[in-house]
Amino acid sequence: MATRILALAVVGVLMLAGCGGSQPAPAMPAGGTTPLKVIAAESFLADIAQNVAGDRLVIDSLIPTGVDPHGFEPTPADVRKVAESDVLIVNGAGFEAFLSKLLANAGGERLVIEAAAGLASRAAREGETAVMSDTELAEALCAEASELSAAQITAGDAAAAPELNAHGAEDAGHATEEHGDEHGATLWSVTLAQQAGGRYAGFLKLDAEGGEVAIATSGGALTVTRGADQTPVGIEKTLPLDCAGLTQAAILDLESDEYLIALKDFAASQATLMMGSPGGHHHDEGDPHFWLDPARVITYVENIRDGLIAADPPGAETYRANAERYIAQLNDLDRAIAADVAQIPAADRQLVTNHESFGYYADRYGFRIIGTIVPSVSSGASPSAQQLARLTERVRATGAKAIFLETGANPQLAEQLARETGIQVISDLYTHSLSAPDGPAPTYLAMMRYNTQRIVEGLTAAQR
Repeated sequence: MATRILALAVVGVLMLAGCGGSQPAPAMPAGGTTPLKVIAAESFLADIAQNVAGDRLVIDSLIPTGVDPHGFEPTPADVRKVAESDVLIVNGAGFEAFLSKLLANAGGERLVIEAAAGLASRAAREGETAVMSDTELAEALCAEASELSAAQITAGDAAAAPELNAHGAEDAGHATEEHGDEHGATLWSVTLAQQAGGRYAGFLKLDAEGGEVAIATSGGALTVTRGADQTPVGIEKTLPLDCAGLTQAAILDLESDEYLIALKDFAASQATLMMGSPGGHHHDEGDPHFWLDPARVITYVENIRDGLIAADPPGAETYRANAERYIAQLNDLDRAIAADVAQIPAADRQLVTNHESFGYYADRYGFRIIGTIVPSVSSGASPSAQQLARLTERVRATGAKAIFLETGANPQLAEQLARETGIQVISDLYTHSLSAPDGPAPTYLAMMRYNTQRIVEGLTAAQR
């Protein structure tokens, strides 16, 4: 049966201790004889959902505590867990990049509840950069290309084109060495066949996992088609490049499928081709970090409530009552955070973070985002030297006091920024995962209180 997706907001809890009491007896699905199995993608989402479910359901978490969802790769065990589930709760808004492939591999039928359904993505305020500018994106692609060595591959005709995938390349049975970084960028030297009129051309097949992709070439024309019927794929934008033999880059939004890349009208028999990440263009839907604003989490709760009622109608009154209680706690949390932030002088309410995740928090509580080390809403992108230099200048110009990193983030670039500006580094915020049960952020409510405490401490410290 095809996967059934219902775009309802949903929220869950991983730690039963956050709700109190003993482990609940799971509800039975309508007409069923086995317990209803409910999974939430992230631990903070599981905690929110558990507060809605109460003692009626056990909400399990797919992504382990402490693991960054941006880099999560489901294991076969994770696929089995989803395959056996009745309900899957996700944040949505493009946050779970692994979702479509996971659902395809799991197969079967389940209710998928999108917790963030109905929430509009924020627009960048003055002085912020929501995504990379074209110039910054070109710089980032060139920075990637400069660190890659070229692997050899021979392009063929459309029927017998060599295949590329996320991990390297194969050419008619001849394996080529993988030369890629952690973002999947790979640089190839492609041998093209001479065509009539003295120009050169060739075809490559790409087995894509989905998401935005940058395909850079050393001239000529590039077209991409999808699937067996070779449906044309539109190019979002084309950027001029001048690095590593590359002269242009096409930015495309791909789905999980097979694509045919046509290289035509090259003046030389040898072409350079790079496939890589377009940096700050992750999460096409916008910034998905709605949960860092407790007021928006009320929508999560309402959507989760409605999703659980759809999956388990006999529990409707329980879910409604639990949701009402938890919404009251979220309103209390919102007021408490606002009171804590009031301790920070207005001029000092400036945030420098690891990546673009605190936009909604900043909007809610009156902060100004000075900049981010990673100029993207994804923690998996990389900054260029020019982007770091611009951030250093902004920190010096504004007098920002601290840079805030989530736990598990590599502090190397933040520490470099600190050495150059005198800014302090606070590296223990919890943003994408709860802490262990004995840590400072075992529930969503505790996570938000703890993060605010650390932000207030960092920005009310003595002047440098």
